[in-house]
Amino acid sequence: MPTHKEYLDIALQAETWISRHAHKTEHGVVWGLANEVPDVRLRTLYAGSAGIALYYLELHQATGEPRFLETAVSAGRDLIAYVHQKDSLTCSALGGWAGYAFVFTELARGSDDESFTQAARHCVQKLRDQATDIGAGIGWVAPMPYANLTGVEGQREIYDVAEGAAGIGLYYLHAHEHGVHEDLLTWVCAIADRLLEVAQTADGGVRWQLMEDIPWPFDAPNFAHGTAGVAYFMARVFQATGDERYLDAACAGAGHVQAMAEPVGEDGYLVPHILNDGRPHRFYLGFCHGPAGTARLFYLLGQITDDPKWMEWSRGLDRGLAATGAPEQRDRGYWNNISQCCCDAGIGDHALWMYRATGDEAYLELAQRVGNEVIRRSEGDEQTRFWPQAEHRSQPDFVQAQTGYMQGAAGVGSFLVHLATTLRGTPVKVLFPEAPYGQLS
Repeated sequence: MPTHKEYLDIALQAETWISRHAHKTEHGVVWGLANEVPDVRLRTLYAGSAGIALYYLELHQATGEPRFLETAVSAGRDLIAYVHQKDSLTCSALGGWAGYAFVFTELARGSDDESFTQAARHCVQKLRDQATDIGAGIGWVAPMPYANLTGVEGQREIYDVAEGAAGIGLYYLHAHEHGVHEDLLTWVCAIADRLLEVAQTADGGVRWQLMEDIPWPFDAPNFAHGTAGVAYFMARVFQATGDERYLDAACAGAGHVQAMAEPVGEDGYLVPHILNDGRPHRFYLGFCHGPAGTARLFYLLGQITDDPKWMEWSRGLDRGLAATGAPEQRDRGYWNNISQCCCDAGIGDHALWMYRATGDEAYLELAQRVGNEVIRRSEGDEQTRFWPQAEHRSQPDFVQAQTGYMQGAAGVGSFLVHLATTLRGTPVKVLFPEAPYGQLS
């Protein structure tokens, strides 16, 4: 197995490649999206400079080199100018106001610069201004996501973690915990109350859809787009408020996820990607639709209730992942992708969190295997590393080598920093609001 220094060296080579895509702006720095489209510049947490800034914060924490903090702050300065030019942005946490608020909060923590806190406050208020008072609380009615993939356009109220209200609620909770705005917890409860209202009775408990009246088959039980993610948000609201309604809803959502799970291997489980698309028994493995995301719901419920059945389900999903032969074996739910969102990097970080939480060496072994697979799949020269990949399983020939966090080199490098520093005994990882492992930081 490589040493912690060798893993960190690969992460630094990824940074060298990312730095070659940097563009100076009037206010700071932004990066080109990919090798294939170097002049396309994004600033989102998902694929742009906001996520890359977090990677530079981690590199500074891991190495102590001032230049990495300087780059993160420079990206943040550009982001401040960018968000103040915008009247509206998407309600997607990873693409809009909520993600920027999170990054500004982390930059404030890393730099002690109050202007980043003020920028975070601006973002959470702008996002609240875009909300609709609806039913028992508030929600966001917005253009339907993935119109470029489905060809379906129109407005819907959006509920999930990746694109809608539950994700906003998680990012609002993060901002609340760091004192960004005095009204955040009130807004969080209003989001949760609306989501309680739209929960649907389902096998084993309740479910939440991606959006209201979804016009294509997409009954998603897993984390980022479905029931597990909204249930996770409900559990976090219970932690913040002590209101048992939210814990009851979280447990009911978990019950539905359990009812949909299928046995895999000797003692594992996986939850299908989509329940109603006519393609049963297809399992994704990453954060978005797989155990690297969904297992955290059960982990969190175990932490809250001290009931071992929840942790057993969390680990059962991880055993289901292991039974597939991942990361070396790649199949329908684990394709030509190495990202935080969909595949290797997200699985590797989840394994490291679980190793740190449980001390189980099997998780560390899995993380190292993921690290080795990531290195094997890399390209570059003596100074650089990058990863060409297909972002969407349904578009296997659309391959790009991206710079960003959720779908590119920054996110892969972040996992490698986490792995290297865990092996070194000084773990470094910026924890996203979707991660239930805050006590490990």
